[in-house]
Amino acid sequence: MRHLADRSYAVLIDGPDGEVEVGRTRRTREVLTMARAGAARALGVPEGGFDLNDIALTFARPPYGSDGQWVRVVAVEDPDDPSEASEIGLLGRAYWFDHEAAWFVTVTGSGTGLHPSEHLDFAPSATDEEVAAFDAYVSGTDPRP
Repeated sequence: MRHLADRSYAVLIDGPDGEVEVGRTRRTREVLTMARAGAARALGVPEGGFDLNDIALTFARPPYGSDGQWVRVVAVEDPDDPSEASEIGLLGRAYWFDHEAAWFVTVTGSGTGLHPSEHLDFAPSATDEEVAAFDAYVSGTDPRP
């Protein structure tokens, strides 16, 4: 998998002819499905014709974003779920988590959760009040329950 300049993903497989791009997507959760289908085509077998343990999916660290930087949550997987939707618009600090191919993001009042890159704004404007609220939250001095 390769990150592209427009923040989409090029899905690559190592097949009989070397590394081949099998598709592009803007959604992290589509990468494995695309890789499986591409591997099946490249190997000339049905999509279920090989063991999933034969696929090593590697997500490279994105060229954008750095550990500890401010981000803003701009989307969630299920906007109809109030616990997820409540994070939209919130400022947080992000740290890349290779194993999950996503960012650990801590947001004020909500805690830390995993977010794919496409759900985050990596160049947010942050108000002094938002930064102060975040600092109070993570230091445990936030007066809110």
